[in-house]
Amino acid sequence: MEIGKLQVFYERDGDSGHQLPVWVMLTEMRGTDWGQTLYIRLDAPFEAYASDELDADTLAVAVPDHVYVRHKDDPDVIGIHMPSLRTYVERYTAMAEYPVHYTEMDRLLLRISDIEDILQYDVRVLLPWNKV
Repeated sequence: MEIGKLQVFYERDGDSGHQLPVWVMLTEMRGTDWGQTLYIRLDAPFEAYASDELDADTLAVAVPDHVYVRHKDDPDVIGIHMPSLRTYVERYTAMAEYPVHYTEMDRLLLRISDIEDILQYDVRVLLPWNKV
């Protein structure tokens, strides 16, 4: 399973004033197969947004670093092990005042620094700068 267009969210760097890519967001996640690995092309087409454009009313989960996997054949593709993410979401939402089911998640937020740290992959070279 692979995702097409990505949304990339930028924040202004306090030192340089440049817009830096911080989050990759996957939308329309309802109906996703949570039983297999979801693959994302990091060089896929994307839409750029400022971080203050994130919709706070939409159900989203920040993907934890332990669910990322490398693609064995393509260095521009990363994976999210969805069964591990499902377990994480189930544990996390079970503690909430109003628990939600993992299938209700609309969006996944991938922290670019997590992808780079865990997979030893330089994502930022694939994303154009100052797009916002």
